[in-house]
Amino acid sequence: MLKMFVVSIQSALPLCLAMVILIASRAHSPRERRPLARITLVVALAGLAGAGVIAWLRLNTTLIDVPTFNRLVEPVMLASIVVFLVAVWAFGGRDLHDIDQGVRHRALTVTALFALLTTSVFYGFSYFFDAGGISPPGSSILDSASLLSLAGYLLGTLLVIVAAWGYVVSAGRIPWFLRTAITTVVFVAMVLPGAILLYQQFATRRMVPRSDTVFDMVLWIQANEARTQLALVIVVALAGIVALWAHPRRDPANPARARLQKADQYSRRRFFGLSLGTAVVFGAALTEGRRRAYYVPELSAIEPSKVQGQWVTVSRDLVSDGHLHRFAYLTKDSVEVRFIVVKKNEAAFGTGLDACEICGNSGYYEQKGMIICKRCGVMMNVQTIGFKGGCNPIPIKYEEAGNTLRFSVKELASHEKVFV
Repeated sequence: MLKMFVVSIQSALPLCLAMVILIASRAHSPRERRPLARITLVVALAGLAGAGVIAWLRLNTTLIDVPTFNRLVEPVMLASIVVFLVAVWAFGGRDLHDIDQGVRHRALTVTALFALLTTSVFYGFSYFFDAGGISPPGSSILDSASLLSLAGYLLGTLLVIVAAWGYVVSAGRIPWFLRTAITTVVFVAMVLPGAILLYQQFATRRMVPRSDTVFDMVLWIQANEARTQLALVIVVALAGIVALWAHPRRDPANPARARLQKADQYSRRRFFGLSLGTAVVFGAALTEGRRRAYYVPELSAIEPSKVQGQWVTVSRDLVSDGHLHRFAYLTKDSVEVRFIVVKKNEAAFGTGLDACEICGNSGYYEQKGMIICKRCGVMMNVQTIGFKGGCNPIPIKYEEAGNTLRFSVKELASHEKVFV
């Protein structure tokens, strides 16, 4: 759940933030509000639907690869954002919703809608593609682990939507120049790392000149991914801070205006608290939450066993504590075939290879009484060990002989290819 919560914040933040900024930047007269809202809805849904289809194709076919998608879509998206920012600085102002709409209003609206389409496709692809991690390969969306991951993903998305809404409301309460400056900084923080990586892709293919400086920047971005994302979180909180700082300080001329000013100040404080609170949550998720979510314990050490003729034997007392124990058999070709044993109840043990048919020989570790696949993180109840299906360990047979458990050398050797 925590991992998908972090992933959803990483992918939904640029998507939602870009969409709400672009939607709020359209110019229209009061009578054009509804027709423009319908057009905007069609544009946004078309972009998101396209992103969803491309992500599905990437997850389920070989027709789409991410580098090619980036090379084709990201330049168009970057160009649309640049044109939009130019239009905002050239045509934006306080009269976005005047009754009389001129050419500059139309130009701003068209550039905002085109940027909305391209950003919905580009960032929407990342959002839907990352959602593929909710249900690991071989498991169902109705599995408890998948449902928890889904809950984490939706929770992160909801918090991002709330933060984006708070950003737009706060940005609408600050002077035009500051609002446009913050909008520019937000878009630069979103697209600059990706633009640098894209340039390096083109340079690798000799489509643009190579640059040692760009290469060093790429290395820095890859090594400091969390910091670049935190920069966006900090910038998002700026609108709420500036809106609180920029509230009217003049004494109102009459009691009615005094009440309105007091209500406005109270609302600004609430949205300041919202922006600060979401920034803290996002910051914690992208630092400590990310560290915990992607932390994978090391596999436990191989424990002692004996080869006696055609059997590999392990002590029954050693594996009778209810915890996971890992053993290995070294084949004639010097391949280490690992297997695990865990006591399920007084009458049975769960035994299997330290590998599964889906994730290969990545291995398993124990955490809070659950057996967890190191590669995909799927959690399995101890009682299911020894049965086929999903990410369960590949079952192997055992026999009890006195105070030992015996495993067939022939059977272990037959799984040699799994560990090559």
